[in-house]
Amino acid sequence: MSAGSPLVFRPSFAQRAMAMLLFAGSWLVGVRALAQILERLPVLRASLKVAEAAGEPTWSFWIAVTAAIGAVVAGSLLLLGTLLGVLMVEGSQVLVDELGLSVEHNALPAPLARKLGAGRLLWKRVSRLERSGPFFVLRGGGESGLSGPEDANLRFLLVDELERLIFTILERSPNLKHED
Repeated sequence: MSAGSPLVFRPSFAQRAMAMLLFAGSWLVGVRALAQILERLPVLRASLKVAEAAGEPTWSFWIAVTAAIGAVVAGSLLLLGTLLGVLMVEGSQVLVDELGLSVEHNALPAPLARKLGAGRLLWKRVSRLERSGPFFVLRGGGESGLSGPEDANLRFLLVDELERLIFTILERSPNLKHED
């Protein structure tokens, strides 16, 4: 690698396409479920009035409404999770140069990107490489003699040539301890 030309690792087209398909599928399922609930609402309301007029208990109606609302809330959370995943896959890149590496999440606002693992880490500050859920995590704090701001924990999901990136990190980080 020549000086001044960093290696850039980005998600491949297939990885980005899969993230988009997951998001679109979650969105379509959520919209369809909400449409079915709204379609059935007049029937459920009429059934509730008939049951109240006949003096029958309406607890099963309220359980059904609560379950439907819970399903919509769970679907919304899943949709937001897949949207965040799409943004992280679409806008993530790992830059590797002679001094260290940096992770960028360009599609996210800066404060959220930092919270989700964007930042820079020098090679001698890399202390651990591990998996945490869907993320690969690089933890700082490798060389205790250095003073300065607290090291970031860098996180990234998927990049093209992931194996090459991991081998580069293992090769260049003198203080690295890694877990399976």
